[in-house]
Amino acid sequence: MSTFRTFRAPDSRSALAMVKAALGPDAIIIATREVSNGLFKPKEIEVTAAIPEPQPQSKALDTKAWVIGSPSPAAQVPPALQPKRATAEYAAASKPAQLSSTELSQAIASATEQPSALNDELVRLRGAFEAMQREMKVLTRQHTEAALDLPGAATELYAHLLGRGVEEALAKECLDQAIGTAKDARAEQLLPALRNAVSERLVAGRAPWLPDQRRRTIALVGPTGVGKTTTLAKIAAKAIMESKLKVALITIDTYRVGASEQVLKYGEIMSTPTFVARDRIELGRALERTANADLVLVDTAGRSVSEAVARQAELLRTVEGMQLYLVVSAGTGAREMAAAAERYRPMAPERLIVTKVDEAVGAGSVLSASVRIGRPIVAVADGQRVPEDLHGLSTTELVDLIVGAPSTDVAKAGGR
Repeated sequence: MSTFRTFRAPDSRSALAMVKAALGPDAIIIATREVSNGLFKPKEIEVTAAIPEPQPQSKALDTKAWVIGSPSPAAQVPPALQPKRATAEYAAASKPAQLSSTELSQAIASATEQPSALNDELVRLRGAFEAMQREMKVLTRQHTEAALDLPGAATELYAHLLGRGVEEALAKECLDQAIGTAKDARAEQLLPALRNAVSERLVAGRAPWLPDQRRRTIALVGPTGVGKTTTLAKIAAKAIMESKLKVALITIDTYRVGASEQVLKYGEIMSTPTFVARDRIELGRALERTANADLVLVDTAGRSVSEAVARQAELLRTVEGMQLYLVVSAGTGAREMAAAAERYRPMAPERLIVTKVDEAVGAGSVLSASVRIGRPIVAVADGQRVPEDLHGLSTTELVDLIVGAPSTDVAKAGGR
């Protein structure tokens, strides 16, 4: 079995040096992410690495995967994942995976591995962007009070919200409401009022992996690159490991190269029935074959054009009881998230999932999607680990995520 270890260092170069020193030159980088050490401490780079060793195939990983309709080309479905028996009973196919949470996380981490050089470059670019944001925050503090005619403490809170990634208009709107409801403009009065204003614009929803009295079919929709497929794997893993549900996977993403293979790989790892559907008829057949599942998760292709979004919505809404969960990335920033939410709003998604919070300069961009969609946020993802980095948060925890902890400058401004 491979040896997995995690290393932390101030930068990616130091972290990789630690990996090489501890595990040798043959070590494989499994994942790289930036981690926070609190408000006043610098962030660090966390690298998970392993020494690979050959190991026998586990019987628990037999995949029950089918491609609905005519047989797929070999390029679409790997030989190991070809249909075993189209008439197999779902009860045999849905036996829960006999893997521990750690083993499941490690297996799926391998399936989602990214080149370390690309991770290093992303970390470098993110660092440069954060430096630019800090510089902009200084300029904002210098000009906000005069431009917006805000009292001292409100000015500091406004700058703090912008630094957290909240849109300017939303930050001003929340502060105006806080000033109107607070007893005075001191920080100790404004901050609770501001939190209440943010809370009114957020709704926390029930996590999708929790047990329910009825069968659920959930399709994850959203722009390309927000992490829908990885999020699908996280939800499935939590439903299997924590809630002991029978789970089935369907992908209708036949546009991206390798997209269906990725979902089939997840199905193999978690030993869940997995289907590829290329049109409405095949989607219907796949759903028929998952009749005994407690939770059916549908992966979709990312769409960036309104017409394509409308066509996808028309396909999915033909399924009775299908729920659409919009997946958006906090790492894109508030304006981009707001634009994505506007583009998908005509689809009328029932719920929101926010991903890549760990890649965002600040999690305040979550507020942009919540305000525009007006639907509960059921989960927040802050890393690539499956399923550990997916969380169901309460409304209070969502407010904490967005507002954070203002600096001591706000308290000093209270006496102005």
